[in-house]
Amino acid sequence: MTELAMPAPAEAHPRNNLGVWSLVLGIASVVLALGAVTGVPAIIVGNQARRAVRAGEADNEGMALTGVVLGWVSLVILAGVVVVAITRFVASGLGS
Repeated sequence: MTELAMPAPAEAHPRNNLGVWSLVLGIASVVLALGAVTGVPAIIVGNQARRAVRAGEADNEGMALTGVVLGWVSLVILAGVVVVAITRFVASGLGS
């Protein structure tokens, strides 16, 4: 009886936690309106995770990129809220 030659299973890339953390922080920054508190860490951790993907150490670039995008979205929303608040403050005459 002959054995069928089976190819060795492909080596799976390790999934690093940085991409997951970036996604969680990004979601928290938008949903909980935490802005810079979790938005900036989402961007930083997401960029580190994307570097790990490029180095072949991980395979979750989608999660990392989504975390980075959500982090930037939360910062844009925060900037818009600050601009509106300042505009209303100045327009109401309380600024002087």
